[in-house]
Amino acid sequence: MNADLEKLIALEKIDREFVRLTEEVAALPKRVAQIEHKLADDKAAVEEAKAAIKNNEASRRQLEADIQGFQQKIVKYREQSAKVKNNDEYRALMHEVEFAEKEIRTCEDKILDLMTGLEAAEKALKAAEADLKTEGAAVEKEKDEARARTAEDEKLLKGLGGQRAQLRTGVADTTMAHYDRLMRQRKSAIAEARDQRCQSCFVLMRPQVWQEVATNEQIITCSSCARILYYDPSHQPPPAPPEPPKKTRKKKAAAATIAADSAAETAADAGSEETKESESETTPTQ
Repeated sequence: MNADLEKLIALEKIDREFVRLTEEVAALPKRVAQIEHKLADDKAAVEEAKAAIKNNEASRRQLEADIQGFQQKIVKYREQSAKVKNNDEYRALMHEVEFAEKEIRTCEDKILDLMTGLEAAEKALKAAEADLKTEGAAVEKEKDEARARTAEDEKLLKGLGGQRAQLRTGVADTTMAHYDRLMRQRKSAIAEARDQRCQSCFVLMRPQVWQEVATNEQIITCSSCARILYYDPSHQPPPAPPEPPKKTRKKKAAAATIAADSAAETAADAGSEETKESESETTPTQ
């Protein structure tokens, strides 16, 4: 095989792997962000539980403050009731006392409901924090694996860079420029030739070009896609088994003639025997 062609075939394989690894390394920040996004729901659940507890405590403090206010009003109304001089004023003050006491009972009922809700919110917070811890550990493990994979990719890239430089050395400048242009434009520069067609664009080659490509002795490009062509004999389909020989017309005619002659000889022999027998019967006795 042509030395430059052999180098370019190996170079394209390395270049494709080099591009893949480079893209994988560049995608690490995005990959880490996607991994961390898995925690968004768990973090939101924790924040929601904390907000529910905070709101519960704020509501309870407000109700306790309301109760204290109503209690102060009761004390005030009772002190005023001791100083009134008629029943109407007294009944009015007692009515205010009853209203305040009713509001206190309502606030106390709400506080009990809030305390029940607080227990549920605290349980939800513990469950959310447990889920976040579990998922967080899994995410950190996945992030570590992604970083380790990236470090391995960078190591491989370093090795491939040396191989690329070595393969490019010695290849004709015009051929190398053509290869680089195809890699930029088409992402591939080498194409296998099989069954007299380019396996990238599947355009049929002229017989003479196909014969030249099959030797792998020179750099030949596809007339359609401009890729550099090579031939791999291992991909050539096996030859068809030979057909059994067919009888020709001459052989058939000769066989028929031989059979006819044999039949004629058999008939002649039979006639001769009959003649001899007849003569022996008609001969007089002396």
